[in-house]
Amino acid sequence: MLETKYFSFAIYFFARKNVNLQYMKKTEPKLIGEIISQYLNPKDLDACINERRMEAAWGDVVGPYINKLTMRRYVNKRVLHVVISSAPLKNELMINRAALVKRLNDAVGADVIDDIVFR
Repeated sequence: MLETKYFSFAIYFFARKNVNLQYMKKTEPKLIGEIISQYLNPKDLDACINERRMEAAWGDVVGPYINKLTMRRYVNKRVLHVVISSAPLKNELMINRAALVKRLNDAVGADVIDDIVFR
């Protein structure tokens, strides 16, 4: 009799603790990729990945000589910041800024940057 009383209490306790299990809907099985994409915001993730692609595409778009003179590059608020060690080259690139923005966005395949700042 005592065992039955404790057993009933245990069932009651666990039933109360796992109340949410009663209301779970039965759904169709999903792929893991679909579940992950639901919980990770793909827009934020895609933006970050495209910014890194933009930084990596710089060397392919401008060529090896300009890439060798590039000290640092990063994207911040849709602006590509590029640090270049040669002042005459920096001046030439500032003149061709609009064409570079278009070529870089085409290389990435998305509209990632609006402007380039040379330092």
